[in-house]
Amino acid sequence: MHMHKLNWKDKIRYLRFIASGLEHIHDNELIHRDLHIGNILHDGYIYITDMGLCKPADYNASENTKNVYGILPYIAPEILRGQNYTKAADIYSFGIIMYEVISG
Repeated sequence: MHMHKLNWKDKIRYLRFIASGLEHIHDNELIHRDLHIGNILHDGYIYITDMGLCKPADYNASENTKNVYGILPYIAPEILRGQNYTKAADIYSFGIIMYEVISG
């Protein structure tokens, strides 16, 4: 989808659907961990895809290696500092998506 071709009303609608999808993921106590514009599909409906890195919200990465997953501009600063992924990190990624959609 070409963001620069969307009018403001469609951009807001698009973002609202992404936010709703992310809310659904979080309501199920999951963290996406790889949310970026490339994982958003559109065919009249909005889909958040690539749930391969998705983990339960109570997942403790300290029990495993502290790897950083995702595409760098979308990764929250606390993740780069070695902290665990949280719902807040997904929301940071959504903020970057918002910027991309709004700026075209």
